[in-house]
Amino acid sequence: MGIKRKLAAAVRHCPPLFKLGSKLYHTMNAGFKSLSPGAPGAIEWAFEKAAELHPGKPAGDYYEFGLYKGYTFFTAYRAAAQFGLSQTRFFGFDSFQGLPQVEDVDRTGGRFFKGQFACSREQVEKSLLKNGVDFNRIRLIPGFYEETLTDELKKDLKAGPAGVILLDCDLYSSTSTALNWLEGLIVDKTVVLFDDWYSFTEGEEYGQQRALAEFLQRNPSLRFEPEADYESNGRTFIVRSGV
Repeated sequence: MGIKRKLAAAVRHCPPLFKLGSKLYHTMNAGFKSLSPGAPGAIEWAFEKAAELHPGKPAGDYYEFGLYKGYTFFTAYRAAAQFGLSQTRFFGFDSFQGLPQVEDVDRTGGRFFKGQFACSREQVEKSLLKNGVDFNRIRLIPGFYEETLTDELKKDLKAGPAGVILLDCDLYSSTSTALNWLEGLIVDKTVVLFDDWYSFTEGEEYGQQRALAEFLQRNPSLRFEPEADYESNGRTFIVRSGV
């Protein structure tokens, strides 16, 4: 266990101290980068795999849930260009206010709190523009998922099949809402990254593992074949369709 995790575990029993420590950590680690050390590499692998799975054809669109500062979104944009996926569109979903109110099963372990990982839309857009992202190919959708992820939004976006998905929204509730909205967009050969697969050490009845299990119960024709884990809490999957 790293120093950061040891300190977090030590103060988690005292929510005010934990929140203060979290805010100080993010303030001291300002800059355009990901909080998940393995995520950029996993995203690059995902786009390479998507290109391999769809040789000479469009691989589908990119959907990211939980942008924080936008670095992983930028990484996806860059990786698509690197592997020749010029028709990929990029959709980013974030409240830009941090996590929603943490309730019910998501309160387990005291790891997360309302407002955690907040970064304004203006700051994210500024960073993306500074790094050369073409805003004609991207769309940022602000708001909490239970309010914004609607059938009307799908129509407005003209949402197409997903080539790569990054679910970096930490909570069971947020991940479940995102997966529900993605029904019909997750298809055969979609590459899915769960950035918080192991965030709840209490087991598979929590967090993203629970959200995926429930999603697969509703969609028995889909199989999520695990590929690899990545630092610190992530896991990658390739979707296969057919019973």
